[in-house]
Amino acid sequence: MEKRENIFLKKSFVAITGASRGLGRCITLQCAVKFHPNSVLVLMARNVEALKSVRTELKATTPNITVLVRQYDQGKTDEGYFNGIFDSLLTENKLSKDDFEQVMLVHNCATSGDKEKTALQLCDADRVRSYYDINLCGMILLNTSFFATFCDPSLSRVVVNITSLASQRPMPPLHLYCAGKAARDMFFRVLSAEEPSIRVLTYAPGPIDTDMMRDMEANVSSTSFRKMIKGLREDGKLLTPKETAADLIQVLEDNTFDNAEYLSNYV
Repeated sequence: MEKRENIFLKKSFVAITGASRGLGRCITLQCAVKFHPNSVLVLMARNVEALKSVRTELKATTPNITVLVRQYDQGKTDEGYFNGIFDSLLTENKLSKDDFEQVMLVHNCATSGDKEKTALQLCDADRVRSYYDINLCGMILLNTSFFATFCDPSLSRVVVNITSLASQRPMPPLHLYCAGKAARDMFFRVLSAEEPSIRVLTYAPGPIDTDMMRDMEANVSSTSFRKMIKGLREDGKLLTPKETAADLIQVLEDNTFDNAEYLSNYV
């Protein structure tokens, strides 16, 4: 594997979606202490108060990092919602693209979708469309907005696509979730082929004990799926968000991953 420079050594502008809780929160807290002083972290999620709480935590541990909060709803795919998000952030905070040696976008925002119906019971177009607006379309539009702002190929540019084993393996009844994750992975493989100067990490964190996992465990229609999660929990194989974030940080530090290839923290 080719060895590249530790990603955290450069003064960076970093945006993280779904940063208010769970894995996104832990990625944010652990990234912040690693990045070069005077880097900027943009925390993005729907819940502003939760984001402000994360920002307060960061101020205590990383006073040299600038932390910005941006309310963000990835399901709002109306015309214009994503236009100029990062240009506006730079302008509002008196920052310039030239201030940074590196930019990074972490696509962590995700939902699990309809867990009670089988694939052949999906009949509500609005609900299916809404799922993909949040988990695929909005992600693509945010990605485009980010690289419209940071378009200089000489700048170090990194994307982290948080994926799942579900992108590789069918998991009834997570039909929408599986298909959405598979589509995201392929999108980034194409992006990497089109734009080889962008460094892409497609990272599957493994089964994590988060609110989303507990919701699936409680509400999914599949008895076998519930038994699988229960078994992982009883065997101590459900990872904490903190453990998973630490592994992701190590992967970024090592920086030996193949561009846009699926990389899993769970075997």
